[in-house]
Amino acid sequence: MSKICVCLLVCACSVFAHPHTFITVSLDLNETDMNVRWLFDEMTSQSLLEDFDADRNGIFSPKETETFQKEVFNDLKQFSFFTHLKVSGKSIPLKPTRLFLWRENNAFGVEFHVDLKPYVHQKKAIGFWDESFLCALSLEKEQIRSSVKYTLKEVDNAYYYGYLLEFL
Repeated sequence: MSKICVCLLVCACSVFAHPHTFITVSLDLNETDMNVRWLFDEMTSQSLLEDFDADRNGIFSPKETETFQKEVFNDLKQFSFFTHLKVSGKSIPLKPTRLFLWRENNAFGVEFHVDLKPYVHQKKAIGFWDESFLCALSLEKEQIRSSVKYTLKEVDNAYYYGYLLEFL
């Protein structure tokens, strides 16, 4: 009986989950490449800057970037890096490359590249959300630079601020 009560309590708590991190997403994309940029909220940024800008100079050395990649970024693979690629209706695991970190005023920024060359001339959709409810991502049309036609819509998937980009 106690196991059932604990299970119900855990399930009830997850219903009230809410994001602790807010990320503004920006995109540069074309038929063969996508660069995804994240800019974190002030509170999360402060923590990330303290943890990964070891010399406090506002510029991220290759060693600082490597540390961030090992300690934080690589673990986001389990969440598809909050970037969900579907090609012809099939989910494709992401393999981000060219990780770059920067500081913008008091905000921490991350940029990574996704190679879309293998999917040229195929129907693609790219979603942005966090299924764990810990991060809320925002994406506005003004934050997208694209040479390909697309539609952007909010996704009602019970996640905070889900967005879907569909290539036309």
